[in-house]
Amino acid sequence: MNSKKIVISLSIFSATAGILYWITVFAGLFPVTELVPGYKTWFMSFPIADSWMFVCAILAAIYAAKDHPLAALFAPLTGASLIFLGLYAFTYGFNTGLLFILTPDEVIEIIIKIYCLTVGSTLIYHGWKLNDFRSMKLAS
Repeated sequence: MNSKKIVISLSIFSATAGILYWITVFAGLFPVTELVPGYKTWFMSFPIADSWMFVCAILAAIYAAKDHPLAALFAPLTGASLIFLGLYAFTYGFNTGLLFILTPDEVIEIIIKIYCLTVGSTLIYHGWKLNDFRSMKLAS
């Protein structure tokens, strides 16, 4: 699979899955419980940061589908956002001990952390490969 297809598919999946995830949270289908003091407040601080990633992912997919050079900007931005979110959540889970409380909900969260780190790295790599270096004029 080439970089363009990888960027389009991972970007669409990341945005769609993330939006559906937050819909289930706000609809009460995925209840957020206070596992450690302050957890619910911390958890509910993510929608805006996640929304930034969703916007970048959607733009990465649109621009990649159109072979537009901005795909090479928005795919790595999506990847960097995913890595930030994954590392931030991992650090919080480690520091609070939540990472070691293997409830079904926390297992889902661990899978999300792993997804963020691996897909984030993949989007940075393949997004960067979308650059058309032949048409760039480098400063001398």
